[in-house]
Amino acid sequence: MVKRRVPMGNNKLEERLPTPEEIDVFADAADGGKTTPTFNLPPRMHPHAKRGFKSIRLPFNEFEFNKLEKLATKHGRTKLSYIRWALEHLSEDIEDDDVILKDI
Repeated sequence: MVKRRVPMGNNKLEERLPTPEEIDVFADAADGGKTTPTFNLPPRMHPHAKRGFKSIRLPFNEFEFNKLEKLATKHGRTKLSYIRWALEHLSEDIEDDDVILKDI
């Protein structure tokens, strides 16, 4: 028996219908009212989750690699661990800046 494949974009079972709250927010925004959605955002991903999701190949020039090697050694981390640490801390700084800009 041949199993028929269903393309990802055409799978009707996976389509998400808007909730009544999302419909109200859309209608209010269309009328010029409140535009901030009231529905809950998905939870933040766990920082120590299994690392089998995606991987990237990141080429460095000699200057960048030597700098990464010095910083990783100075802070007692592996090069990959240092990149992950820097990514987490820089993203927190950017999120803090976004919050400050939204308050203005």
